[in-house]
Amino acid sequence: MAARKGSKKHAQPAPGLGHGEYVVYPGTRAEVYDLLERLSAAAGDSPDFGTPGLSLDRARLTVRWSGALPPAVRAVVDSAGTGVAVTVVPTAFRPGDLRAEATRLVAEHGDVVGHATARPEGDGIEVLVPPVVAEAAGGAAAAVAGVRSAFPLFAEVGEAQQG
Repeated sequence: MAARKGSKKHAQPAPGLGHGEYVVYPGTRAEVYDLLERLSAAAGDSPDFGTPGLSLDRARLTVRWSGALPPAVRAVVDSAGTGVAVTVVPTAFRPGDLRAEATRLVAEHGDVVGHATARPEGDGIEVLVPPVVAEAAGGAAAAVAGVRSAFPLFAEVGEAQQG
């Protein structure tokens, strides 16, 4: 998990969760979590599977996917039943490629990129630039200006927190 300064418009995954895992919220109907479990099982570790989104009222599930849904995933989406609205939203980039690039950015540019994650929307990578680095460069965007990536980078000032 990461602490940020500034904009809070994009949620980060909960600490200790991997791709395809989710937090169980009190008061949510069991069929929503059953749907999430079946979705994760059907999607497996597909690089086309993005971060699912659950609405605040826990009645709407957004499935983010790159390309056409495989039949097994389509069957899960179609089986949602009444009371749970499921929307499939295409991503601009393959979520698996974004996750791999986020890992590469931290490994190769750790002096500038303190933390990186694929954005849930599938449209790029959020990077956290340590405050001291951002201040010296004139801001987070200026600090990552020399970092090359095939994907859009959304830079913010912040520090990665130890889990």
